[in-house]
Formats: sequence, structure tokens, C-alpha cells
Amino acid sequence: MIILGALIVLGAALAFLVVGALALFGGANATQGQVVPGFRPDRPGAAERALTLLSVWGPVALIALLCLLAAIKMLQIAIAAF
Repeated sequence: MIILGALIVLGAALAFLVVGALALFGGANATQGQVVPGFRPDRPGAAERALTLLSVWGPVALIALLCLLAAIKMLQIAIAAF
């Protein structure tokens, strides 16, 4: 049963890593496809650009970091079972 539980936890850790990677990919895609092209016609100032990029990348980085931390904790649980 311990081995089955460890396999389930490893699968969940992998799922969290995939979600974090997809969040980073989505943030990069949104930045390239929506945010940067929107800067060209509007010509915003430096502060507005920085706040826009922070409002896009802040939550993306937080999601990726939390997914990574959850995956690390799950791996620690799987290792501690043995």
C-alpha cells in the first residue's frame, strides 16, 4: 500500500509541475501576443509598462512558485514513506 500511495503522490507532484510549466508558458504567450503588441499603438510610459508587466507576471510567477513548492512537498512525503 505504501508503494501505491507513493506512486499516486509522484503522479500528483508531476501534475503540479505540469500546471506550473503551463502557467509560465501561458504568461509568455500572453506577453508576446497581447501585452507587447498593445504597447506599440498606445505608447505608454515606463511606469505603465512596468505595472502592466507586473500585473501579468506577478500572478503567473506566484502560481508557478506555489506549484513548485507543492510538488517538492509531495516528493518529500513520498521519500519519507520509505
